[in-house]
Amino acid sequence: MLTGIWNSVAGYVIIEIKGKGLERFLNRAIQGGVEIWRVRRTGTATVTARVSVAGFYALHTLVRGQNIRVRILEKRGLIMRLSKFRFRKVLLYGWVIVLALLVAASRRIWFIEVDGCDTVQEAEVIALLDEMEVRVGARRTAVPTSQLGNALMASDPRIAWAGAKLYGVTLRVSLQEAETIPELPSGEAGTPASIYAAKDGVITSITVYDGKAKVHAGDAVLAGQELITGVLRSDEEHTLLTRARGKVTAKVLYRLEATAGPTLVKLADTGETHESTRLGLFGWELLSTSFVSGAWEDAREEPLHSYALTNCFLPLTAEHVRLYALAERESAATQEELAQAALQKAERAMAKALPQDARILSKESGTVLLENGAVRATILVTAEENIGETKEIKEPNGEQD
Repeated sequence: MLTGIWNSVAGYVIIEIKGKGLERFLNRAIQGGVEIWRVRRTGTATVTARVSVAGFYALHTLVRGQNIRVRILEKRGLIMRLSKFRFRKVLLYGWVIVLALLVAASRRIWFIEVDGCDTVQEAEVIALLDEMEVRVGARRTAVPTSQLGNALMASDPRIAWAGAKLYGVTLRVSLQEAETIPELPSGEAGTPASIYAAKDGVITSITVYDGKAKVHAGDAVLAGQELITGVLRSDEEHTLLTRARGKVTAKVLYRLEATAGPTLVKLADTGETHESTRLGLFGWELLSTSFVSGAWEDAREEPLHSYALTNCFLPLTAEHVRLYALAERESAATQEELAQAALQKAERAMAKALPQDARILSKESGTVLLENGAVRATILVTAEENIGETKEIKEPNGEQD
């Protein structure tokens, strides 16, 4: 393997050997220490082979007095390629300089990527790194990646964890921000309360700021079940209460259905028509010969004539159109139209049912044709959301601490 690498760098030639007694000649060359390989017969008295540069010159000595002719077919290797530039010194020097610049550039940082930013802005992280003399253009060996994480956490309390790693000329910084504890509204701080499930679901995470967790990740819960209790301790004489605070996220399954048909309300021509002339400027309507409303607001238009008023200083246009009044009417619809209408209704119902902070994990939909010709659409959505709702604790019978 090392010999192959050396030949690729130092160079070798592909030769054609032609004449009588080829086998005897090749045996003498190999016994004489000539490095020759990939010998292939191409004719009754012709072979091709690969030989090192030194070996090629050695063959000239062996060829003397023999009825053998050696001809170069191709030159290969790095040295052979560079030899083409021996009369082009400027170009050769240019390649050397470019190679040197590339090597020097590969030892520095040219890109900084920051992942995991939410409340902490990427520009703030870049500024913190700059204070640590970690910036674009810095030497890779001068960047203490193992210490950057601790330095960032010490510099900003909003960063709970940070890590840095070098990927070539790119420094990638990953963050995990600290959980922000929400402030209680005024007047609620001293009111004992617990957190209950607002919906059925499977707990995915639970974070407790105050109180005690009653469930864990992976537990299935029902609506109304206590998730975080505000009762810290309770016995016959004393009860220690607090206002439970925390965040409980869970997977919640939604099933939404909507029906459309067997007919649909569509806009249809009433048979009434109206003609109007409009004056426009730069594509904007300036004036109209009639101001219509009601059934004419969504009227279907049919252009009749259009004119460009070229005699005016401004690019004015005039257009004469015929309007067809439209009105909503019950009309027959295809199964595809009914399915689309039913799905749109179900989508609108889903948008109303899902809270704004919900994250959709999966979504499936389907339609079925009913006996009366209508179509029912069903959408199944699995969403992850905060299901906790706070309820005040009723006064206990015992003495409260």
